[in-house]
Amino acid sequence: MEDSRSDEQLVRDHQADPEGVAGRRAASELLRRWRTRVFAWCHHLVRDRERAMELSQDCLVSIYRALPTFESRAQVGSWIYTVVRNRCLTELRRRRMDRLDDELHEPADRSPGPDEAWELKSSQEQVLELMRAHLDERERLALWLRAYEEMPVERITDLMGLDSASGARGLLQTARRKLKAALDRAPQGGRIHDE
Repeated sequence: MEDSRSDEQLVRDHQADPEGVAGRRAASELLRRWRTRVFAWCHHLVRDRERAMELSQDCLVSIYRALPTFESRAQVGSWIYTVVRNRCLTELRRRRMDRLDDELHEPADRSPGPDEAWELKSSQEQVLELMRAHLDERERLALWLRAYEEMPVERITDLMGLDSASGARGLLQTARRKLKAALDRAPQGGRIHDE
C-alpha cells in the first residue's frame, strides 16, 4: 500500500518517535523513496557502478543517522542531495590524492602555469560568490548541477521534482539571466559585494 505522507511529514514522524516502531517505519519509507535517486547521483558523480553502490549505502546510513537533527529550513530532497554530493566529493578527493601519490614521479607539464591557475581560480570564486549573493537556493542548485556536474536538463528537472511546463530549463534561464546581470555590474578583478 502506497504511503501518501510527504517527505517532510515522514521526517517529522521519525523525529517524533525515532526509536519507536512508527518512527523507524517513517525513516524506512523515506529511505525507500530516495534510494534509487541516491544511487543514481552517486553513479553520476563517481562514474563507477560498484563504488556508487557502496557510496549510496554509506549515504543512506548517514541520512538515517542525521534524520533526528534535520531542520526544515531546506527541502528534504535538497538536503539528501547535499549529503550525497558531499560524501561523493570526499571520496573523489581521496581517490585524487591516491592518484597524486602515484603520479608524483611523472612530469606534469599539462597543467596551467601559476598565473593562469590563479586567474582561473579567481574567476571561479567570483562566479560562486555571485551565485551565493544573487540566486536563491533552487536556482543555485539547478545551475550547479548543469554547469559543474554537467547534468542534462531533463535529469535536473526529475532530480529537483520540478513539474512546471519548462522544468529546469526555465529555472536555469532565470538563474543565468540574474548571474549575467550581476557579472555585468561587478567590477573587473574586484571582489563582489551584496547590494
